[in-house]
Amino acid sequence: MQLTVLWKFLLQVRRFPNAQTLLSMKLTVVLLLAATLQVTASAYAQRITLSVKDAPLETVFRDIRTQTGYLFLYSRQMLDNANKVNIQVRNATIEEVLRMSFRDQPLEYTILNKNVIVRKATAKPLSEVALLPVATKVTGKVYDVSGKPLIGATVKIKNSNLGAGTDANGQYTIEAPEDAVLVFSFIGYQTKEVAVAGKSVIDVILQVAESNLDQVVVVGYGTQKKVNLTGAIETLDLEDIKSRPLTNASLALQGKVAGAFISQNSGQPGHDNAEIRIRGVGTFNNASPLVIIDGIEAGLNDVNPKDIATISVLKDAASAAIYGNRAANGVILITTKRGKQDKLNVEYTGYYGQQRVTSMPKVLQGLDYLELKAEAYKNTNERYPTWYTDKYMDNYRNNVDPIMFPLDFDWVSALFKPAGMHDHYVSVSGGSKTFQHATSIGYLDQDGIAIGNNTKKLTFRSNLSSSFLQDHLRINIQVSGHEQTIDDLVDGMSSAIYFAYIAPPTIRMEVPGVGYSNYGYSYGAKAAGGLNQIKSGPLNLRGSVALNVVKGLEVNVSYGIYKSFWQQKIFRPTVQLQALNDDGSVVLPTPRVSDLSLNRSESITKTFNAYTNYTKNIRGGHNISAMVGFESREFNTGNYGLSRTNLSVNLPQFDFGDPTTQLNNSGASSIAWLSQFGRLGYNYKGKYLVETNLRYDGSSRFEKKWGLFPSVSAGWRISEEPFMKNNFPVINNLKFRTSWGRLGNESIGQYYAASDELSLNLLMNFNNQLVSAGAVTKLANRNTSWETAEQYNWGLDFDILNSKFSGSVDYFIKNTYNILMQIPVSSTLGLTTTPYQNVGKMRNKGIEMNVKYTGSLGPVGLNVNVMASHVQNRVSDLAGRNPIINGDLIWKEGYPYNSFYGFQTEGIYQSQEEINNHLIVKNKDGDQVNAYAGLIPVPGDIRFKDQITEDTNGDGIPDSRDGVINEDDKVIMGKSYPDWTFSSTFAFDWKGFDISLFFQGVYGINSLNQGMVTAPFHGGEANTGAWYKDGWTAEHPSKTIQRVYSDPSRFSIVSGYYLEDASYLRLKNVEVGYTLSDQWIRKIGLNPGNSRLRVYANIQNAITWTRMRFGFDPEKPAGIVNTLQYPQTRIYSMGVNVKF
Repeated sequence: MQLTVLWKFLLQVRRFPNAQTLLSMKLTVVLLLAATLQVTASAYAQRITLSVKDAPLETVFRDIRTQTGYLFLYSRQMLDNANKVNIQVRNATIEEVLRMSFRDQPLEYTILNKNVIVRKATAKPLSEVALLPVATKVTGKVYDVSGKPLIGATVKIKNSNLGAGTDANGQYTIEAPEDAVLVFSFIGYQTKEVAVAGKSVIDVILQVAESNLDQVVVVGYGTQKKVNLTGAIETLDLEDIKSRPLTNASLALQGKVAGAFISQNSGQPGHDNAEIRIRGVGTFNNASPLVIIDGIEAGLNDVNPKDIATISVLKDAASAAIYGNRAANGVILITTKRGKQDKLNVEYTGYYGQQRVTSMPKVLQGLDYLELKAEAYKNTNERYPTWYTDKYMDNYRNNVDPIMFPLDFDWVSALFKPAGMHDHYVSVSGGSKTFQHATSIGYLDQDGIAIGNNTKKLTFRSNLSSSFLQDHLRINIQVSGHEQTIDDLVDGMSSAIYFAYIAPPTIRMEVPGVGYSNYGYSYGAKAAGGLNQIKSGPLNLRGSVALNVVKGLEVNVSYGIYKSFWQQKIFRPTVQLQALNDDGSVVLPTPRVSDLSLNRSESITKTFNAYTNYTKNIRGGHNISAMVGFESREFNTGNYGLSRTNLSVNLPQFDFGDPTTQLNNSGASSIAWLSQFGRLGYNYKGKYLVETNLRYDGSSRFEKKWGLFPSVSAGWRISEEPFMKNNFPVINNLKFRTSWGRLGNESIGQYYAASDELSLNLLMNFNNQLVSAGAVTKLANRNTSWETAEQYNWGLDFDILNSKFSGSVDYFIKNTYNILMQIPVSSTLGLTTTPYQNVGKMRNKGIEMNVKYTGSLGPVGLNVNVMASHVQNRVSDLAGRNPIINGDLIWKEGYPYNSFYGFQTEGIYQSQEEINNHLIVKNKDGDQVNAYAGLIPVPGDIRFKDQITEDTNGDGIPDSRDGVINEDDKVIMGKSYPDWTFSSTFAFDWKGFDISLFFQGVYGINSLNQGMVTAPFHGGEANTGAWYKDGWTAEHPSKTIQRVYSDPSRFSIVSGYYLEDASYLRLKNVEVGYTLSDQWIRKIGLNPGNSRLRVYANIQNAITWTRMRFGFDPEKPAGIVNTLQYPQTRIYSMGVNVKF
């Protein structure tokens, strides 16, 4: 049965055209694998009865296979010139039948282990070789390390489709140019390249390749073989992200980590980092994971994505407990590239890109705006402004004065325009046996799609390593940092976007010679020398020493300093504005007063680590590993700010400010931690695995300083059991894992629970003058301590068919308790912040899957990766404050965190009769009243659902609707975080060409887009969504779009009308590349033996499929009600990668 399945697979493979010899050798390998499946000789018939006349040779092969079970290996192209066969035999041997079948055929065959290998009868030089330089005949043998010939190994001419294969003796023959490079490969062995260099005999020994099981994974304070892991750890393949236009390392994780919700916050340069939630939201506070870069806690913005060598994501307690009090939300471990013992290598990667808006709402233009605005005034029974007359509208219709009465000024297009970006990265690496180095510099210059917005970022990194005492002592020095500058409009992008969408199209941004409109202040301020600039950057210095004391015992000591700063300077100059009087005439209001401010913060973190790793292999298959260590960390930060207004000169200098308006402030804080940690692991013959981790943390933040965070995990590699090895040889690895542990969290900013906090930057009125003052603004709570996350995990890892297929499935439960919450206290205490208490509880559970395939479709290489995860989040306990309502969001026991809260809707009222049947008469005039907000509904209004809230039979269970719309009718409408996240990657390569498609998406998430644009004429005269042209009117009733109005109180009612399904599937990235062949490498003057040149084109955020109806991009920070976020961008880029 196994061979039947394999044969069907081979028949599919044969349908793909390929160079016949290469295909033959590849299939030989597969057949040899099949031969190991313990199919005994008795399963094959040894005698053949056959009678055919003028039969195709392929038909004869099929009949022989049916009667004997022998498999035939051939290319269908070989049979094009084969002669028809006439055979009539009874009880003949297979050798006799084959001899008769191949008589007078241009083919020959070899019988090998129940397989018949078919090939051309005469060995001819490959036709394509004639196209290459002068060729030479090369022969040789391919062996493994034991000297055994490798049968069916592939020998190819590099960067061509020309090749040959080894026979039963490991022998090959190929014709190749004298300056060609031969590539030797065999499944399960490392590929080897050898230059021909005029040689006629080349014998090669192939080393066993590092399999997926032998992969080394970075874990906390060490490394482990992937096959021995008992925790849930995700490792990222960095090959498919190295060419993407990623400006932040956090974006590299999106769609690459099963169980993680990762959403880009914004498309704004410098603010485009992603929100990351691993296995759900586990706290009401900061739920971001811990990030460790080369042993130092840092941020994902602190590392250039091209500097990254490995990324490991620790998701469960077993893998993360070694980081204790900071690991409750997961841990991201990053190591950067190191130098190797090699000659000097120089690499350059650069690209240029053009950015476009992915999706933004469309608003009304020209007469549509004027006419719909008039309709809104009528529907709200408001008096038109005195200037809103027929003559006024005729000024626009007839284009009387395009300056004062513009009909179609497009504010959105004035703000958003295509923008360029370019990125460059240079690295130099190499080294000797005792000294290795790797140094890189990166530079990014990105204009924003919104005018006045730009970021420039310079990164650098240098990793140096030196060994002494015959490699027993290693010293490493790492230096890295970056400096980033972000320029913005003076009032920020959110203000500019707000005004771009609310500004009527009948008002210009600027009237030449007069001034800017109120909506255009930011543009005018920028033109007048305004400034809004952020500068930031860290400097990271780390030194470490590793000493191999004896075999298996290594001592590591490191000390690191992480120093960073952040500074923002804002200058708002005096700008002349213009506005309209009620009669439509221009008025020049008093110019806005200028102001200047500067805020700066600095911090420094010092980390000392010392730990010892010990490994011991004991006779009989017993393997022990142990690690014990100590860590101390100290964090200090300080900040200051100053401001002035009414500058006498329109320049950003504080000396020009009015001294009576000066304001200054400053602050400082410190935190210290001490930790002891350890790990003990045991495995028996790599089959039974057990590991335990323990960390003991102390923090100056709490009065109860110390917390203990343990974990234990176990694994069973059932694939190593004899019954599995003997019966299921195609399974390379099958491992069951389970783990339990407790992790901590203290992510509550700079709050100190152990002491009161005194603020000295307050102001108070004393004798009608503002004077500086101080007061206690935070009270200590000495009972406060860590949040604790208790986690359970059950997992399955698998690798089959020589790891062509691999993957994992995990189910987890995560209970967080003692969540730090700020419970309100009496306002008479005068506190600005209420004390934290350990009172909240939350629960997450879910499943995650990750499947990979690495193989080929004929001559086309193929890599596929599919992953999906489901997370269910619930708030468990709110300490008697259930529910907690935060505007449009609610925390409620038994429901997801930060759910959207408001009125469900039932469409649009179509008639007064429908209203009468829905609501109860409430006022003396007999009008039907929507009791909520005192609004009287009319046809065309949103119909809010009257929930079952009235108990008519006194049993305590609501069983009837009360006919009143009030607070009791509000319900949970939707979720801020998705039920499912999923992604898939498809990568193909063929003859130097490569293409990759990366899809990413979420399902079961909502977005509340209420306010500007979506609500008619938000705040009065604001512009509104173009879809309201099809809104409800008496002449053209709509069942989905409400009538327009100018009453701002109506759009403040939060309802499901504005709630959208934010699920989406996005072609996140598509890339096409070409790697130059050796011939082209030579032509440009590089050595093909160690050089590489690849060119590529890339589209980021290419296509999005979503049900969002208002036109917003579905990807945005979770739980954010629409405030017109800076839109996501589609990036078209072209780049080059050169290595020499």
